[in-house]
Formats: sequence, structure tokens, C-alpha cells
Amino acid sequence: MTKEQSKSGLSRRAFFGLGATAAAGAAVAGLAGCAPQTPAESAAGGETLSQTGGMPMADNGASAGPDTQGLHSWEIAPEPIPADEITATEDTDVLVIGAGLGGCCATLAALEEGAKVITIDKNSEQAIARGVHIAGFHTKVQADLVKQGLLEEPDYVHVVRRWINWAQGRVKEPLLWEYARKSGACFDWLYDIAKAQGLEALLWDGYYKGPDYTEYPVTHIFYKEGMLEETVNFTFYQGSGVGDVYGNAVLVPALYDAIAANGGEIRWETKSERLVRDGEGPVTGAIVSTPEGMVQINAKSVVIASGDYAADDEMFQYYAPMTAYAMDARYYNPPDCDTGDMHKQAIWIGGAMQRSEPHAAVMHLDFGAASYGFLHVNWEGKRFKNEDVNTQSKSVTKALQTQKEAWTIYDANGLKAVKQQMDAGLGGGLQWGQLTQPVGGEYNLEAQEIVLQGEIESGLTQTADTLEELAGLMGVPAENFVATVERYNELCDLGKDLDFGKRPEVMAKVVEPPFYAGKLEADLLTMCGGLRTDLETHVLDANDQPIEGLYVCGSAAGDFFGAGDYPTYVPGIGHGRCVTFGRMAGINAAGGNADEKIPDLDLFA
Repeated sequence: MTKEQSKSGLSRRAFFGLGATAAAGAAVAGLAGCAPQTPAESAAGGETLSQTGGMPMADNGASAGPDTQGLHSWEIAPEPIPADEITATEDTDVLVIGAGLGGCCATLAALEEGAKVITIDKNSEQAIARGVHIAGFHTKVQADLVKQGLLEEPDYVHVVRRWINWAQGRVKEPLLWEYARKSGACFDWLYDIAKAQGLEALLWDGYYKGPDYTEYPVTHIFYKEGMLEETVNFTFYQGSGVGDVYGNAVLVPALYDAIAANGGEIRWETKSERLVRDGEGPVTGAIVSTPEGMVQINAKSVVIASGDYAADDEMFQYYAPMTAYAMDARYYNPPDCDTGDMHKQAIWIGGAMQRSEPHAAVMHLDFGAASYGFLHVNWEGKRFKNEDVNTQSKSVTKALQTQKEAWTIYDANGLKAVKQQMDAGLGGGLQWGQLTQPVGGEYNLEAQEIVLQGEIESGLTQTADTLEELAGLMGVPAENFVATVERYNELCDLGKDLDFGKRPEVMAKVVEPPFYAGKLEADLLTMCGGLRTDLETHVLDANDQPIEGLYVCGSAAGDFFGAGDYPTYVPGIGHGRCVTFGRMAGINAAGGNADEKIPDLDLFA
């Protein structure tokens, strides 16, 4: 799997100081080559625009952009594609746009309904996949571990309530409850498909197990059958070198094979350019560009499964300004293909984005050094937070410093302390626990030591025999840094973190050389805001009415996350919703009834 990072070039002042006038200029400049409609014609759902507080706003309450027409550049439809540019037409039952995890699940589900399905993707042929974790509630894998006495299932009603609380209510709650009811059966469906392709799945035990902040054992990882003992308990951090044997990098290619075996077809280098809709009627297909020219694919239903929009700088900075500043890099596979194409095309024919803004983001410390729960210091060499939190929180908090640089600090005994904490069930989570540790297994210290060596060789982690020397390698003031470590050691001896309230049982002194400083890097993986949707996975218009024939799943769908951050209470929920709502979208788009076909989990039994 190829790693690609796109560095953010915005300074904090430059980004947050961008005024409406400058933004308007940028928006207008981005319209070159387009023929914008009037504001009244362009407003989603046919609504007119009015003036509110000096800013154009849609009468239906949808946000209006900063340009001179009251619209963002991505909201203004280009001119229709001339008919003489369309070189061919063809018919299908279901057109799926996007060949990632959600698109594969939609394709397979529609094929099972007996539909003719064409799946397209603008990228060249490769695995459109990234990540490891897939969440599901009450799956076969979980049930087997419960039977063995290795797992106690969580109260899923409580899980959803905490999830809603995390989002501060800025979600469409019925979608969350639908996920809770349907995700287990949908994961089991995927599990059966994957097993037939030579894969197996484990349940992740590296999740966070703190008394105040707690994650849940609902997270699954697919891997090549027979590889568990040899490699799968190694971590996914840089230096592990085993990303080709587990996770979505092996799952999605297996789903490609399953699609082919079921009579489906994936067409690569085929990009949707316009959705086809006559007025307020149903969506009846899409005009797509191929290496041979423009083709109109007529379809009874279209499923949008095209991912997010983070590579479109204008959309990204509007919908997630804090994330745009806080991130150190973006990671997507393939790189920079997440340009919000289908968000835009849905808006052009009347679809609407979710109301809740800013949009949530998946932003973790994935490609810096592993952070663990150690002492964290900022650019001044000073401690700045309680480190006993999830990786999402760490990614944001470090950006609130005057400068974004931050480090995790430990000594020769640090990794041994992590193993003791993990095996005792005291901590965990991404960048602390190991990404592939199975329920029933132990923390693999040998693997983590290999990871550390890889980080040192790559320059992500610095090491020295004195704190003063380490401060020099980090580029922080040595006097501040030494004082910070001494203070932290005093608090460890005291057994009370008087400064930040960290649990003493997860504090480890920094006293024995060699000393280590791991660079913390906040990496954006996915933007989670998207198109309005309902329980049948339709795309909705600005009046919350379903657009007939148009469905959405995965990261292109909205209303599922809120309050700016991805809910790490449920690790893998992003991929989990790709599976659950991908399958539902495929069934419904093919004319079936997903609600009737997919069994419900009795949450209140």
C-alpha cells in the first residue's frame, strides 16, 4: 500500500485571517471555464436566496457561500455536457460510483438481488483501500469469543447514547440506531464473503480501556487466513512492514474477486461527470468520461460511494477550518483522489449537504511516532496536556499550542511499561495499543521494539543518552525540557498528577538512558461530513425529501457524525458504516427491501 502525505501550507494566522473578501475572490477565481446560473436557479431544491445580516442565505436555511452570488464555487453547476460529445450510451439496473469498501458492498448486495450492476471508479486499477478496523455490533466473531469466555459484550444502547453525546446531538439519531440494529448482520454477510476468498477476521483487543474514557470491543480486522501466528500481531505503524497481509488492503481486492465471480464489472479510469436528472424527476444515470470518450450510462438507480472531499481545498477549509489548520498531513489511497466529485454532482441536481457544521474528521497520529501514554511536550519543551486520552484528542490539542510541534518522551524502560499497562487492561487505543492485537492475545513487545527501530531509522524518533542532548535533537530549550522531565518524575513518585490529573497507574518515570523523543504528527484520514440521507440511504434535497433513484453510502454520506471529531468510542465505525449502509444501498437500489432482508439486533433484549 502506497503512503502519500500532502503537507498543509497554511499558517495559522493566514488561514484564520482569511476574510470574506479574500474568500470571495478565491471562489470567483475558481469558476473559470464554468457558466454559473443565477443565485435563484442555483439554490439547492429550487429555493431562492435572501439577505440575512448582510450575507446571502438560502430561504430553506442551507448555508450560503462567500462569493458574490451567495454560493460556493462547488455549488454552481457547469454548463450541461453537449449531446454531440457523448459517443455512446448503455443501460444497466444499478450504477455504483466508487470501488472502495462501501462501493464494493453496494455492488455485491445489488448483484445478490439479481440486478445488472456496473461499478465505476476514476482511478486506475488498484485497491481503493486504506485502514484496518471495521466495527460491527454482535457479530459472529464476537459471539464466538463470548462463548469461549474471552469477551463480555457491551451494552449497545449505552454505546449509541455515548456516541450521540460525543456528537453533542448534531447527528441524525435514527441513522445511529439503524446502524446499531443492522451492523452485526451486515458484518456477518461480509465475513462470509471474505472467508470464501481465503480471509479470516479477528476482534481487536488494543482498544482504550480507561475508567473515564472507554472504547468498546466491537472492532474487527480481516487478514489472510493462516497468517495470524506469523505476522498479524505486528502493529501497523511505520517499520512493521506487514500491511499487505491484513486490513482493507487485503479485504478490498478479495471483494473485487467476489464481484467478478458474481457477474459484476468494475470499470477503471471511468469518472462520473454529471448525474442525469430531468427537473425534479428521478436520477436516471450518469454521463461518464472514459479513455475512449464520454458515455451516458442509463440506470434505474445510482449509488454514490465516492469517498470524501478533503483534497478539494475550498470545500475542506470551509467545512472543517480547525481540522485544516491542525493537520500536519493528509493520507488517502490512492492519493488526492478524494475531491468531492459526487458531493458536487449531487448538489448540482438538487441534493443537499448535511446541516451540521463543521464536519467531523478522522484525524489520528498515524504516521508520526507512536505516542503511547507517555509524557508529551510542546515546542517549548513544556508539558501541555493530560496524555491519558485518545489519539483524536491529541491530534487537536497539540495544534492549540503556539507552534504545532510536539513530542512523546520515554526512557529505556518505556515500552516495557506499555506492555505492563496493556496486559493489565489499563490503557490502549490507537497509537498506544497495538493496532492488530487480538482478543485473547498479549501485547507484542518484540514487535513494538522493531517499530521503534524503524522510527529511529526514519528520523521520527530521536534518541540520546542525556536529556540535554535529546533537547538539542528535538530543537526545544534544554532548560525547559529538563525541568519538565524532573517535574514529571516528581509527580510519578508522588503518585498524583497535580498538574493535569493523569492516572498514576499509567505514568512512567523518565530516568534511565537511552532517552527517546517521538515526533507527533496529526494525519487527516477522512472527512466525515456529506450528503443528507435517510434510513433507506437516499440522497435528500434541501427540503429533506428523497431524490428518487439516488443513493449514498460511506464517507460521501452525511448526518452520521457531528461536533467536529470522529467518535473513537467505536473504533472502525467509519468502515463499519461503509459495510452496513453500503449493503443497504445496494439492496434498495436494486429494488429490494433492505429493512426486511437484513435482520435486526434486538438492542433491548
